[in-house]
Order: sequence, then structure tokens, then C-alpha cells
Amino acid sequence: MRYRLLVTDVDGTLLPADRKLPAAVRQAVRAAQARGVRVCLATGRMWRSVRPYLEAVGADSPVILYNGAVVYDFEADRVVERHTLDPDGVRAALEVLREFPDVRPHLFADDRVYVDRQDAQSRAYLERDGITAEEVGNLLECLPPDPIKVLVVGDPDRLAVLDTELARRAPQVRRVFSERNFLEVLPAGVSKGSALQRVCALLGVPPELVVAVGDNPNDLEMLQVAGLGVAVSNAHPTLRAAAAYVTRAGPGEAIVEVVDRFLLDGQTEESTGR
Repeated sequence: MRYRLLVTDVDGTLLPADRKLPAAVRQAVRAAQARGVRVCLATGRMWRSVRPYLEAVGADSPVILYNGAVVYDFEADRVVERHTLDPDGVRAALEVLREFPDVRPHLFADDRVYVDRQDAQSRAYLERDGITAEEVGNLLECLPPDPIKVLVVGDPDRLAVLDTELARRAPQVRRVFSERNFLEVLPAGVSKGSALQRVCALLGVPPELVVAVGDNPNDLEMLQVAGLGVAVSNAHPTLRAAAAYVTRAGPGEAIVEVVDRFLLDGQTEESTGR
């Protein structure tokens, strides 16, 4: 049995902290593709934010966006799957967020980003992801139709308190940490794992022939769906505990390690003794 699909998270997995793609990663992706392995990206980012990295690494279509809310076949320019937030759920979440003025929510809808106002932590996030946001003053009063997600930037301790409040008062939405200081509000039932199942059906690849690599809790379901779930060496403890394999290498080089170990010689999880 040979794996046929490699799905990797982007920030903290494919990309190191400086977000400069190592040449060795591009070479590893090319080598995997030469063996007939499709390489796809799964990210919390929107399309225009991830596209430069997708093109740099030479990844295959489709791409998983917004932590699983959208599956986009960029070769055919076709949205395969799209989920939006429950209207009552997103309003309830925004009501809770009004009580946390020290965190900054970013609402994504129709490939645009809206904020109540920008501060230093918001500007740092937007610059990092290469996107811009429209300041609207009050997200509840200017709520666009069919929002896809809300990304909240803030202090991890404050986000933990916010997470508890959202669980109690906005049960119609899903909450997940994509980084220590990023709490994401998603449509119920949506995850990178649910999106990976859709990708597998689209490509005709059984989930057991998939290798998935990630580093944070938003990657958990993806690792659980895949035949081989891999956590990067410095991954969140939850992911390390759930993974069948933890890399020795850190972000970026971890992909090289995974390709060398599991894709270039046709090994399977069983044949490596895990």
C-alpha cells in the first residue's frame, strides 16, 4: 500500500516562523508528486492569503480554506464546498465579543475581512497574512450576509475565558484554536477533517491512503481522518498525543522528513512499527 495524498497545514507546518519556504520543502513536494502523490494544503487562511505559498510550493488542487469551511478547486476555479455561520450563532458570538474589548475579532465574508477597528495586534495579524480589513465600527450593525468565520486575536489567557463564554452562550458555532493567540469561530460541524473527507471523495482517494501533517488543535480532525496523522515536533500537546508519528524536524523541514520517511519508499504506518 502506498500513500496517494499528502495534506499539510501551512503556518507552523509547511512554513517556518519566518514564513520563508525552504528550498528543500519545494524539492520534497516535487519528489512526492513525481511518485504519484498529490500534495494539497489545508489552512485557516483565505484564498488570496494562501495563494502565494501554494504557488511557491507547487501544491495540487483542491485547497482547504477557512479551516475547512471552504474547499476550492483552483484549477477549475470552482468552489466544491462552502459552509457559512449560523445567523443566530454569529450574532450571539459577536454579542459575547462586545464584552471583551481587549481582543480583536476579524469577520470573513465573501472573501473580504471586516473589523470593528484595528489595533496593534490586528495590524500584525493582517500584515502577517498579507490581507487588508475594512473598519466598520460595529460588526453587529454592519454584519454582511453569509459570514464564513470570525478569527479573534488576543492574549491566550483572555481567549481561554472567551472560549468558555462562547461555549455557553453561542452553542450554534464551533470554536477552535489555530494558534495560541488565535481563536476561530466556525460553522458547526466544520473542520479540516470534514473538508478532507470531501477532498478524498472528490479525488477518489480512500482516507487510509492519506498522510496529514499539522501543528495546532485546528488540525486535529484532519489527522484523525487520515490514514497517517503526523504532528510537527513543536506541535500543541493535544496534536502530539493524537498523532501516529511526531517529526524530529520543526516547521518546514518536517515536510521533508515526512516525504522522505513515508512517501519516497512506499512505507506504511504498519511497516514502520507504529
